[in-house]
Formats: sequence, C-alpha cells, structure tokens
Amino acid sequence: MATSSPVMASVLTRTWQGRGALAPLRQAHPYLSGKGLSMLGCDGLRLAGCALLVPVMLDHGLISLQSITSDGTKKFYPGAPVKAGAFVLARPRAAVTVICEGLATGLAVYQCVRAASVVVAFDCGNLLPVIQRIKPTGAVVIAADNDWRTQAARGFNPGLDKARNAAELIGCGVAFPEDIEGSDWDDAMRQYGQGAAKRIERLILAKAQYV
Repeated sequence: MATSSPVMASVLTRTWQGRGALAPLRQAHPYLSGKGLSMLGCDGLRLAGCALLVPVMLDHGLISLQSITSDGTKKFYPGAPVKAGAFVLARPRAAVTVICEGLATGLAVYQCVRAASVVVAFDCGNLLPVIQRIKPTGAVVIAADNDWRTQAARGFNPGLDKARNAAELIGCGVAFPEDIEGSDWDDAMRQYGQGAAKRIERLILAKAQYV
C-alpha cells in the first residue's frame, strides 16, 4: 500500500496546518454552489487562495491533497500517493456507510441521506483499495457513478464496473442513478428537483446490505 515518504508527509502536514494561506472553509465555495450543495459536511475542507482543498487521509495520516478550482478543475498534490486514501464525512451513530467517488457526490449523499457516514474515494479505481483498507461493517452501500455515456461510446461503464467489483469483495450493495443526463448522485440531486433528497435517500438505503 502506497504511503507518503516521511519528507512528503512532513511537507503535506506543514502545508495543511500552515496559517494564512490555508483558511478553513467558512462560506460557500463557487464549485460547491454550482453543484447545488450546502455547507453541511464541509467542516474538513480548506481554502488555498481561491481553490478548495480536500485532505486525502490514510490511517489518520494525511497522504495527499486534492485542489478543486471554481470551474471544477481537480489536481492532487504533485508526487503524493492517493491509493487507498479517502476523505471521510463521519456522522455519529450513523446507520449506514456509503462509499462513493468524488467530493461533490459525497457531499450530495451526506446531505440527502441523513443517517449516513460517507467515504469519498476520489475515483472509481480507488474504491476497491479504500474498501480493502477500511473494511466497513454493518449496513454498507457503494453510491456509484453511472458512466452511461462512456458505456454508449466505448462499451463499458467504469463507474459501475469498478463499484460492482469492489462490492463483491465484502458483499455490500451498489446504488446508482438512472435516467438522468449526468452520471452521479449530485447530478441526480439537481435533476430530480423538489423531493430530491428523500428520493435519493430512499434509493440508496434500498441497496444497503449488511456485511
């Protein structure tokens, strides 16, 4: 399992804990506002200039950072590993653990499924390494992206394929949005309109399985 070198870990920690440039997120960021998201679940995020910063954590240690600009451009800290790292939106006494790809999807699920703790794996290829590391128990579901456009163009659906592969490891469920123009649960939240939160909560919880 890849981890940051001691030097890299030290640099990341100093960057994250530095004062002035890295301010805690106190108000809505344009990227989040554009995604229709509130500030619920944003306590662990910070700002570097105009960029949103997301910590990538591994066993309580910081291994990388993801920056997200207002237009949605995403970059990881150069040279730092991401494999098996995650950003966790923890909720005390959560009834279900939901694992997903990106930050916007994770926040959408966290804001809609009020009984859930959410684990953001950052991309579909990292779902399996994250699950292997955290070994979730209880009610668990992967809130997968539905890459239907890729399916139509190239004959495979990476979001669903990777999610189902990861789910097989522990026997959890997979929930994915259908019949929407976008691909993820944040897209679904914005497209579903009135009653979206309750609809998403119902769809995701219906696929949760005990592991």
